[in-house]
Amino acid sequence: MARIRSIHPTLFTDEAFASLSMAARVLLLGLWTEADDQGVFDWKPVTLKMRIMPVDNVSVPDLLLELEGWNAVKRFSQDDKEFGAIRNFCKFQRPKTPKYRTLKSDEIRNYVASSYPITETTEPEPEPFPQKEEIPPQREEGGGREGEKSTRAASPSNEDFENFKREYPKRAGQYGWKAAERKYLALVKTGVNPKMIAMALVRFSEEMRKLKRIGTEFIPMPASWLNSEDFVEYAAATFDPKPVDWDALVRGYQTLGTWPTRDVGNDPSSPSCRAPPEILRKYGLELRRMQ
Repeated sequence: MARIRSIHPTLFTDEAFASLSMAARVLLLGLWTEADDQGVFDWKPVTLKMRIMPVDNVSVPDLLLELEGWNAVKRFSQDDKEFGAIRNFCKFQRPKTPKYRTLKSDEIRNYVASSYPITETTEPEPEPFPQKEEIPPQREEGGGREGEKSTRAASPSNEDFENFKREYPKRAGQYGWKAAERKYLALVKTGVNPKMIAMALVRFSEEMRKLKRIGTEFIPMPASWLNSEDFVEYAAATFDPKPVDWDALVRGYQTLGTWPTRDVGNDPSSPSCRAPPEILRKYGLELRRMQ
């Protein structure tokens, strides 16, 4: 479940933060809201893409590698699951009633600067998208007043949902369209573009057709599909970035001194360059990493 976090104004002039690519900076800020109150988040690039950067043509796995390279986050395994930890998170975020997972590794506890007791608090499994129409009141230090409620005005087109109903693959049994409409509107309120939902539906329908599941009980109810990891993956696939020819880019950088920063991030002179280390070594370049 996403949380409201505090951001210190000096962050934006921090040298390490400023050296990250723009997309990596946005992702790092988003990870603060996705992490539990001890600075730990689920290492699920597809889900993170949909929750933090749903309409951006970026590769979240590459951005996570960039953040790891700058020692801003650390990937680790616990109980056969993959997690990420945010460096020194507990130094800057101090919620009044923290909820967090038990960290079994002292190394990770030190990495997030945790001083919390080693006892697990209730930490629900995050939903693919926010489930409530209300924006929760600020509960952190310096936040809004307790009990205040704020709502967003939604303006999705009725035609968009009607198109969704028309294109949804046939299934055996009920559809539950009222629940589906509530979920659809909730997604649009969070900023998910109806066109992206439509594109995800097209991919889903094609897959079900190939598997010969159309008209069977194996087609989920629409609300269930919109709330599933399957929908997140289909939607994220609509924004998969095109493959980058790193060889050609690095050759061009060496011979012409040009680099498409807007498309692929900082050039090889920057520690936040996303070009694969093996490609840089191939052309005699070394990527400087933050210690």
